Amino acid sequence: MARVLIIEEQEKARKSLVSVFKREGFETCDGTGWGGAAELFGRNAYDLIIVDLGVRPADGYEVLKTIRFSNSDAEIVAIISQNIYDADRLASCGVYDCILKPFRQKDVIDIGKKALEKKLLADKVRNLEQIMDMNKMILRKKS
Repeated sequence: MARVLIIEEQEKARKSLVSVFKREGFETCDGTGWGGAAELFGRNAYDLIIVDLGVRPADGYEVLKTIRFSNSDAEIVAIISQNIYDADRLASCGVYDCILKPFRQKDVIDIGKKALEKKLLADKVRNLEQIMDMNKMILRKKS
């Protein structure tokens, strides 16, 4: 089951997104504001992180780099208030996609599902590459 973390300062929006993801069958913690995000990163690995960059007082790009550093395999979906972020730079920070506010919950779920499908495929490719590497090592030892 995919693990989802929602980082959102506005409690009502956070609880609403958490509820929707849980109804869709995802393992979702109760979410967090910025104060608790770093602690959760240290304790858990997530498959999908939904992060609202619109309310963060710090540089959103730095926030994304922190998320990527602590959860390197997670897919990230950014929620932004305005289109002030450069799409190429967001992608270089590891953002799968972004959503402009105001958003529909269905859109967040749909994009989240697509991001998780991408992660699943990437994980499968990584596993197959590891198996191939192990097979090559075994063949080298035999010869």
